[in-house]
Amino acid sequence: MKNWIISESLSTKTYFIASPKSIWITEQHNDANITELIETRSLGAIKSIPYASLKEIVFIDSDAIIECRYIDDKTTDVEFELERNIYSEIKSYLKSNLKGTEIKNFSLFKQIAPNLILLSAAIVISTLTYTTAISLEQGDEIRTGGRRGLIKLIITWIAELLGATGTLIAGSLIIIFFIYLVIKAIQNPKKGELLKIKTSPQLTT
Repeated sequence: MKNWIISESLSTKTYFIASPKSIWITEQHNDANITELIETRSLGAIKSIPYASLKEIVFIDSDAIIECRYIDDKTTDVEFELERNIYSEIKSYLKSNLKGTEIKNFSLFKQIAPNLILLSAAIVISTLTYTTAISLEQGDEIRTGGRRGLIKLIITWIAELLGATGTLIAGSLIIIFFIYLVIKAIQNPKKGELLKIKTSPQLTT
């Protein structure tokens, strides 16, 4: 197993440990012998990130960030912002030694996809809120029951609060903001690679 110090304070150091089947994150006292603790399995509390639970490990060269993205969307992804030399060592080690994986480019689409989804949602919600506001001003009855009743209730409340003009302005500003984020990502794409987890991922050293 190989380890790196990824952060430290006056009294402790945080280690990134590449074990055969998972990444371990552990905090130890400055005077601890990390090699001995690993060999004797005496690390104490650790955060374990099994390779098999991940869909990919993303290496963002532009920011020296490593992202561990889980297969389960309900599990929060883990991000490590590192010093460049440590980042380069970990990236090189995992790329060379973690088997059951495939190297892919960090595509532009993957970078802008989250903001495209948010932009689409903003357009839909803004349109619904504006049309609801118009209906309210015309005296139409708005039904908020049935499926997605809570969402309808919130949209109706916002439409009633802001009015047609207010919802149009607010919706336009939100949509413009997400368009700006998409354009910014396209103009300044991050450089990097991702390690796609395939079958039975395991370190070979």
